[in-house]
Amino acid sequence: MSRRATIHRGGSARHGRRGFGLLELVIAMGVIAVLVGLAMPIYQRYVIRAHRADAVRNLLAAAACQERLRAGNGFYDTSRCASGMDTGHYAFRIEPAGEPEALEFTVFAIPSGAAAADGCGSLSLDHAGSRGVTGPRALADCWGGR
Repeated sequence: MSRRATIHRGGSARHGRRGFGLLELVIAMGVIAVLVGLAMPIYQRYVIRAHRADAVRNLLAAAACQERLRAGNGFYDTSRCASGMDTGHYAFRIEPAGEPEALEFTVFAIPSGAAAADGCGSLSLDHAGSRGVTGPRALADCWGGR
């Protein structure tokens, strides 16, 4: 008889290995843990940056709305244009609040929840187009080149 493994009734090799051993499984789990440990902070930064981009988009939309109101009736109306913009990650407000005949305005995006960990802090945009941040990060980083 040759040195080949003999087949028994179940149809599998008697001396062949089947599946993974415990050591291979532990090594694979270790590699996966390291990859997840590296990927999670990168993903979290991406999510925060995406929420901030939505906040910037909403600030620009509110400022454009105010400019349309001013073009139509000569005044900014800070009682309008900010409703329904809260995203769950940023709350929005326009100052001076509730003024139907304002000569100037400032729109604020205040982070909440996971966005509060962002180094930009609150974002602001006023009637003259001046942008601001309250956090330690640079203005250009927070506004994404806009």
